[in-house]
Formats: sequence, structure tokens, C-alpha cells
Amino acid sequence: MNKKIISLLFLLILMVSITATYVYFSQKDSGETQYDNSDKTVNDADVANEIDDMFLEEDDEVEIGDIV
Repeated sequence: MNKKIISLLFLLILMVSITATYVYFSQKDSGETQYDNSDKTVNDADVANEIDDMFLEEDDEVEIGDIV
């Protein structure tokens, strides 16, 4: 019974250390790929323009078959 408790405790410590190592390295990698845009402000007009650019312009024509 004592060996089972010790082995379970060892496995628990092993799992916690593996998880901590994974979290540490994944945060380090994701931190390098993120861009720092803290100096750029985004307002409602910018968001509205981006959304409008995704949709069709008023002068674009759409065939009924294209919609389906």
C-alpha cells in the first residue's frame, strides 16, 4: 500500500512538472509571434470600414445564381 502511494505521488509530481514546462515554453513561443500594436488606436470608423470592405460595394452586381 505504501508503494502505491509513493508511486502515485511521483506520477503526480511528474505530471505537474511536465505541464508547467509545457506552459512555460508555449507562452515563450506565443510571446515572440505576437505583434505589439499598443501605439495604434482603433475606433468605430476603422472597424466599420473593415466590415464594409468584406461585403460587396454598391456598384457591384450579383447574379441570382451566385447567391445560391
